[in-house]
Amino acid sequence: MNTDLLIEHLKQLGWSYTADQLDGLLEDASKNNVPYSTFLHTLLTKELESQQQAKLEKRIKKSKIPFIKTVHDFDFSFQTSIDEKRVREVLTGRYIHHGENIILLGPPGVGKTHLAIAMAFEAMTQGHTALFITANDFISECQKAQKQGHLQRIIKRYCRPDILVMDEIGYFSFDELSAHTLFQIISKRYESGAMILTSNKSYVEWGNIFGDDVLATAILDRIVHHSTTFNIKGDSYRLREKKQAGIQPAQL
Repeated sequence: MNTDLLIEHLKQLGWSYTADQLDGLLEDASKNNVPYSTFLHTLLTKELESQQQAKLEKRIKKSKIPFIKTVHDFDFSFQTSIDEKRVREVLTGRYIHHGENIILLGPPGVGKTHLAIAMAFEAMTQGHTALFITANDFISECQKAQKQGHLQRIIKRYCRPDILVMDEIGYFSFDELSAHTLFQIISKRYESGAMILTSNKSYVEWGNIFGDDVLATAILDRIVHHSTTFNIKGDSYRLREKKQAGIQPAQL
């Protein structure tokens, strides 16, 4: 049979990997006298793996995560305030199905963003969708959307993914528009859409972040109700690396 016709049919089915590798697969099967059932199993397995990898890469691209980190890269021996077993429990993804939240609190440089991205990445490998944004970028997006009359699009966009990751809450204060927009998103995601949030501020300081104690209380009430909080109290990774390089921090 003309393999060109087979390749054309495979492409029409969307089996790109098999279409590209068909000649080699057929040659290997012929040389090794592979049974039909084994050949078919190999073909299907490799095509499925290729499609799953392509879907994962698409989810990662859409997630807007700034880099890929895994929990295997995290130094739990350096940050002893973090219970590795609790982190491993998060990686199972059960919190996603229950619409629960993960909150990472701690000073700058202790690995909050690393863990947030590692948790989101693991969820994406399990087939979930995620969307990453820093709090400052979210504030800017809200201001831009308001001017263009597209604020509802922002709300819909951040309610859509299985996991919303908002990083660096507390480094910049929210204005009234962005604070109320975030409240709407959190309210719509409540008990249905998981979130991963990182902040350098304790909960008692969130009133200052959002410029309104009542609003901050309402936000916290919804995100903390079904959540797991990690309070990271260790030293900064960046300072450690500087010290290892012989660079001493400035003395005040």
